[in-house]
Amino acid sequence: RVLFFFFFFSQKNIIMADKYMDKFNSLADQDTDSHVEFFLKSFIFDLGDNWKEVVELSKKFKHYLKDQSEKKDLNHVQASNFLQQNGKTRTGLERKRELQDIDLNSDGRICFIEYLLLHYKVMILKAYYKRHEKEPTENLSNDGVGVTGVGLKLLEELFTLPLGLDPKLIAAIEEFTAKKRAREKKMGKLEKKAAKGGVLGKAARNEIEQMMSQDLTAQNRVELTLNALKKKSKKKSGAVALEAKRKAEEEEKKAKLAAGRNKMAAMAAMFGGAKKTLLNKTEVKVGKTTGLSQKTKLHGKIKNKNVRGKLKHVESPKTEGVPRWAKNSIKKKAEGKE
Repeated sequence: RVLFFFFFFSQKNIIMADKYMDKFNSLADQDTDSHVEFFLKSFIFDLGDNWKEVVELSKKFKHYLKDQSEKKDLNHVQASNFLQQNGKTRTGLERKRELQDIDLNSDGRICFIEYLLLHYKVMILKAYYKRHEKEPTENLSNDGVGVTGVGLKLLEELFTLPLGLDPKLIAAIEEFTAKKRAREKKMGKLEKKAAKGGVLGKAARNEIEQMMSQDLTAQNRVELTLNALKKKSKKKSGAVALEAKRKAEEEEKKAKLAAGRNKMAAMAAMFGGAKKTLLNKTEVKVGKTTGLSQKTKLHGKIKNKNVRGKLKHVESPKTEGVPRWAKNSIKKKAEGKE
């Protein structure tokens, strides 16, 4: 039994991992800003007012990539150091094991989306267990230090978008990241020009200073819009949407049960009424054949002596074309036994 359970559980995990790995590999191949955008869509309500921390982390991650002469991801040693620099204090062994757990494609590299799964591991696991309406099986205290074997749960929750996520909020997140990406691209070009010096370099530096003031205003405006939409959508999403879905399912279940009962009652009434009608018609037919009046048939008595005499010579009432279940009842009533 233990072996069977282990085999079944392993197979289930493999199927679940295959379901998400193609999506994850496609996401991992994208740039850091795409990782920010997808992470915000998945966890915008769980992050609350701290969603901008993800944006700040992405800036630090990009700078660290540049310092390490890397393009889009880090090796485990570099990622371990970056983790330690950003407030996730662990022993060397703990960092090694936890990084291995979130290296979901097992390529020995940690991209930003994988780093976010480790940095926000406790928050994601709480969301996972809340959605499944279960108590955590891991110790999530102490910032989840040392917690491993949860890569599949993190992966599943990453690709499970919140219920009732407002399309306007999705559009606001996409607009935010698009403007951020465009701004950083332009800034990068200007910084290269500024580094060359001269007249063009000076002009580039002036443009950078103008962008720093103008873009901050525009960025703040986008942030305010996103925050307003987030608060509005929260009323229709997350736990509220989950509760509404549960109530709707319960109501649907009750409605189906009531409809089934009503259908059964209607069928019973229909067949019962048909049986009674057929029996009455048959009794009237037999009454006419044997010379019984309607009153005599009901009380089981003979109307007059002449009819009684004729009835003695009747061996059985005519039941031709009468269903078998009605024959005995008709026969007994005709003979006055009922």
